[in-house]
Parts: sequence; C-alpha cells; structure tokens
Amino acid sequence: MKKAKVVRTICWGALGGALALLQAGCDEADQIQTPSASEERPGEVTQVEKPGPSADDRIAVLVTSWGSPHTPVIEYAEKIREDSIIGKRALAPDEACTDDYVGTFPFRSEKGLLPYAVAFKMKGMENLWDGSGVYRRSSDGMTYVSIVDPTIILMAEDVGQAEIASLREDAKGISTGAFSPDPRTGADYMADIVKIKIPNGLHDVQETAMARYYWIQNMMGWDPDDPPQHDPMTLAVEMDVARYMTAYFGDQVDVRFGYYAAIPGVSEEHDKVALDFAGEGYRRMVLARETTDHNNYANDFMDLYPVRKAFCKAGYGTDEIAIAPVRQVGRTPEYNTAVARNLSRHLQAINPGSEVSVIYTTWGLPWPGGNPNAGPFSTPQPYIREVFHESAYLNFLSFRAYAMAAFDQSQGGAYKLNFSKSGGVGSPDARTNALFAYAKSTSEQLGYPDDPLRHTTVRENLEKAILGDGRDEIIILLSHWYNNSSQTGLDIRMVNDLPLNTPEEMRNDVFSKTWCERYSGPGDYEQMALPGQGCPSGFARVQLTETFNDFSEAFTLGFANRIRGGVERFGVFPDVGVSVSARGDIRKGQGGIVEVEQGPLRGARLVVQPDPRPDEPEGYRWEDRYRPDSDEHPNTGPEVVRAVNDYVNAASFLDSAKDDFSAYIGAQAMSDLNTEMPIPEGAVSQVVLFGPYRTIFNAPARVTLPYDPVRIEDPAEIRPYIYNDLTRDYDPVYSIVGGAPLSIDQAASTVSFDIQVLGNFVLLAGD
Repeated sequence: MKKAKVVRTICWGALGGALALLQAGCDEADQIQTPSASEERPGEVTQVEKPGPSADDRIAVLVTSWGSPHTPVIEYAEKIREDSIIGKRALAPDEACTDDYVGTFPFRSEKGLLPYAVAFKMKGMENLWDGSGVYRRSSDGMTYVSIVDPTIILMAEDVGQAEIASLREDAKGISTGAFSPDPRTGADYMADIVKIKIPNGLHDVQETAMARYYWIQNMMGWDPDDPPQHDPMTLAVEMDVARYMTAYFGDQVDVRFGYYAAIPGVSEEHDKVALDFAGEGYRRMVLARETTDHNNYANDFMDLYPVRKAFCKAGYGTDEIAIAPVRQVGRTPEYNTAVARNLSRHLQAINPGSEVSVIYTTWGLPWPGGNPNAGPFSTPQPYIREVFHESAYLNFLSFRAYAMAAFDQSQGGAYKLNFSKSGGVGSPDARTNALFAYAKSTSEQLGYPDDPLRHTTVRENLEKAILGDGRDEIIILLSHWYNNSSQTGLDIRMVNDLPLNTPEEMRNDVFSKTWCERYSGPGDYEQMALPGQGCPSGFARVQLTETFNDFSEAFTLGFANRIRGGVERFGVFPDVGVSVSARGDIRKGQGGIVEVEQGPLRGARLVVQPDPRPDEPEGYRWEDRYRPDSDEHPNTGPEVVRAVNDYVNAASFLDSAKDDFSAYIGAQAMSDLNTEMPIPEGAVSQVVLFGPYRTIFNAPARVTLPYDPVRIEDPAEIRPYIYNDLTRDYDPVYSIVGGAPLSIDQAASTVSFDIQVLGNFVLLAGD
C-alpha cells in the first residue's frame, strides 16, 4: 500500500503572488497543496476524488537550479564544491555510466574544470592534490588548527621553516578577489587564516574553498546561527511554478523541485528526485532550469548529465525515460518585460531627456578555456564549444528592442538610451560595438588582450563608457542571475571592483547600488559615495541593479511558460482550449516545416531553418583557437575558431532549433484560465498559436500568417504582433539582427516574418 501524501499548504493571496506565503495566514479559498521538498513523495501530487492518470501517463516535471541557501550551510557548500568543480573521475576506459564525462582516459572526469592532477590525487604528483594545509592561527601564534578538520593541529615547532603563504596569492580554483580585506571597512577577516606548505592529507581545493566560505560569511554579514533556508526568490519560484502547473495542467503533471546540492532538511538533490520519479513509474520527464542564457555547463554538466548518470546507475536503459530539457528563460516577451521593469526603476532616478548608457551584464564564461590535451594538466571542460556566448548575446539583442520601445525618445519614451560603445569591429550591432559585459570572468580568462573580438568585462565596459565615450549616466543591468546571492552581491563586484552593499542591506535583500566614478586615465579611476546633491562635475553616476527578487511573479511567469512548452512536447496541453490544426517534425540539425493546408487557418506556416553551421561550436577544437601574431604560435587563418561577433544574415548563426520536437499550429481559446484570448483592435488575421509554447530558436524561424484582404486596404501597413502573458497585451514582433525582412504575398493573402520564440501571433493594420 502506498503511503499518504504529505503536503504543505501555500497561501497565494488575492493577487495570486507567491510572496503571500510570508503573510501570517491565508483564507481557505486561497490554499493550494504542493509536495514538501524535504518529505517523501510516493503517489500522486494531490488526493483526487477519482483515479487520475497513472504515472506511466503523467508527465514528471523536475525544476532545478543551484538551490543556494540564504544563510550559511556548510554541508551545501561542501557538496556544491565537489559536484560543480570536481565531480568523479573515470576509473576505466569503458566504465559504465560515464558517457557524459570529458577528457581522454586516464585523464577523464565529469567536470574537467581544474587541471586533472589538481582535481584528483595522482601517483608521483600528490603534492598538486595536497601540498599544503589551511589553518586558523591562534592569537599567540603557537598553534594552527585545520579549518576543515579541527583534529589536525600543528604546533609552532612543527611548522619549522615551512613556508607560510598568503591565501590571496595562492588560491586554487577560487574567484579573483577572494580573501581580500573588506573594502568597506578595511577589516581583514582572513588575518588569522594561513596556508602552511606542509601536506596534511586533505585536498588543497577543499581547504581553500572552506576558507572562502568563511570569508563570504563575514563579507556578507551572514549569521552562522541562522536556520538553513532557501532565499526568498527560490521559494517564490517554487511556489509560483507549482501554482501555475497545478492550475493549468491539473493531475496531468507532477511537479517537484531538486537542486544541484541539498540543504539538509530543506531540499533534495535533483538526481535523487529524478530517481524517485523513475521508481514510481514515470517515463516522460521535463527537466527545467531557470537560467537566462542557455549554456552547456549549467544545462548539461550540472543538470542533464547527472540525471542521466543516475538513471544509468539505477539500471534504466538509455531511451527508457524520455527527457525534454527546458534550457533557458531569456528572449521571451515575458522575460524581456521583466528585465525592462527592473531597468525602469533605475531610470526613474534620472532626469527625463537624459542620455543613459546601459551595460547589459551576464555571467560570462572563459574563452576559449583550458587545454584538454595536456595529460595530467588537462582541463577538458569544453569551453571552446560553449553555446553560451551566442545565446547570451542574442538574448541581449532581443531585450534591447524591448527597452528601446519602452524608454527611448525615438519611440515615444523619456530617455535617450545607449547600448553602444565605440571602437569595435563589424556592424553597429556587433558584439564588440555593444555595452555587453561578462561579470564573473576576469579579462585574462576572456582571451588575448590584443584580440579585437575578445569578450569584455564590466570594468572594461565602464572604462570605455566613462573614459572613452564620455558617458555620465550608466546603469549596469544584470540579466543572468534570477536571485540575489553571493555571486551578484560579492563575487562579480570583487572581480570588477564595484562597491558593495552593507552587510545589513545584504541581510535584508537590498543589492542595488549607486555611486559616482571618474577616470583620469586607463586603469586609473576613483569612486565616491553618491552625495545628496548628485555626482560632482566630471563624475559619472553609476547604478547597479539587483536581480529579480522584487519581480518574482514576472520572472516566474516567463519560466512557467517555458515549462509549459516542455510539457507540450509530450502532447499534453494546458487547460486553455488549445486546438491543433497541423503538426510537423522539427529536427535539431535539419529544421523542418509545419503548414496548415485546410480549414480556417489554411496558409499558416512555420519554417525552422537547418543549423546554418552544423559543426559549430560542437566541432571546435581547442588547438584551432585564434592566437594573435603576438603569440608564440600564432593562428589567424580563415578557419580559426572565434566567438560569434556579428550577425549579417542567417549564415552567421551557429544553430537553429536546440532539440528534436514536434511543432504544431493551432489556436488557443483562453489567454489564461478565466479570460478569452483577446483579439486586438485592428486585427486583420486570427490569433494563431505556434508551439510548443515559448520554444526558442537561435537562427530565426519563419512564420507565415494568412490575413483577411477585406479588412485591409493597403497590405503594406500590416505588422505582426505576439501575445505577452505578463502584460496581457500584444507586443510588436521586433526585427531580428541578421534576420530576413517581413514579406507580403498579396496573391496568397499571407505575411511572413522572422521570429526566435513561439507563441500566439496576430497581424494588425498599422503600427
């Protein structure tokens, strides 16, 4: 007999928002039940009066993320260090369940982020794994206690002449800026933490990471006695996604949450949750990650591969459990609107009519990464093949159109928005001509200094904007991280020398920051707190935004829409009156076509392009990377591997569809559970649904809609629009950089246009 489901009650409040959970109580009518993340989950999501679909028929929805705690949790920190940086190594060339490992045996492992001999103990190279120890020095300097294992104690006489090194100068696998004194107060929280060059049987990476844990705890003002818990944004995402999926799909789906490392008593690890699903008979799974920018490291190495490995080790066949990954949330109307709302509150501090430069900021990954073929010093994580670089920039271009439409004077707004910088290579829309910044990587990790196509950091973009281009109103707009954390509050600021919030502000989830900054020359700048009267002459005012903590409902609606599309890939639809008129197979490499050949939607068509460059970036080799003439072994030929910089036409894109799936064309009767799909004034076509909902492409797909010639005198006035579930209105379908222009076939009474995201489209007459 199955055990009864243990549930927790969530209050949604009159506005349906997840933050209502923070209220003291809730009305019975506002209650919805969802499984507790820390409790056993046999059986169905909720008790129902009549039997629901069996597990074989239902869709398992596993929502994942880093699952970072809001307070210090040492068990989480240890697990995430092990699983995100090191992972397991292959013990044999044909070891089972290691298909997703990287590197060449015997230097083959799950992650490959560190040199192999640093990540794993190797005979004859043990000193690279353990060549020292990290200790807390007593106030009298007579004893040293290991910060990892307090039973390891060195007396002063044991140290002898052994070197005592600074953690700041000798930290393996640790971000730039770690262990620095607090720039707010000058306090040195690591003054009594030292590295002694004597092996002690502990992994140096573990010891250094533990030291970093203590440093972060002090820098952010965490109280180690606080109970372990998720941050408010993670809770909000959990609850709003659960609410959406339960309301729209009922017992057709089972939604659970699993993270890359567990907070004991609070959450579970995603691979364990996946195994729970499989053990209960589920054979179709949506694996949904909330990251803005699709990247292989997060979506494959941290998300998909551990789940596949868990299935393999449990004895499930390769194709026994079908997985539909939901890999990114950026580029949709809802996401772009949420980012625009975040930008809006910072624009309000600026006088209307002012020019405002916006540095669009994302995480950033090294380019091209380390050498995967260096034997024991191999770092086989395939950064050279990362899709992040294209995905992130296309997300920027998509958002830029929304921001210009909302705020720029040229389109009726109050400001002169600037997203550009001088001195780049290529068209005005090229990446090197854009205020597009990487925040987490240092300039040294992003390529050669004299490479004109290298990616640039936030600090480099600030210098260009202030010193090079004379900008005096600048907003650093964060658009990758969904929640405030030590990554955004501390790490990216230490890397780019941006001011920190106070510990009290951080504890209260206040992470926006405004200051004044001026440059006297390259690399020579000064910062000051914002005076009450504004920045002095010669200083630029710089505002750093927060993430989505204050816009959780807006962010999560876009995320839930993406998950809806993942469920639809299995032929299961939400309860909004979806009718399908045509279906067709889309293949990742070959694209595909879907067309309605009869009925009221006859002529509606979707054309998904084949991958324009099918071997890129998957076929990139590290040894083929660009190397300038200044390198000892230059490589500047026409076949050199470079990151995408400019989109001239469709051939500029690296890929098109991200997966194989069945696309459909049809209609959606309801915009939500209670509202009919609105037909906008001036519509000259029906509202036509293209899905799976919010499917995202890189190379633009082509949509064709039939229009009613009776409703329009001049077809040249027709413009396409897409429904925005957040604003409950229709947005223009903005032109795509590198895409084809809108075309009108008057003989067939159809309009064709390029898109990068699917949804409900309609044609209107005029702007």
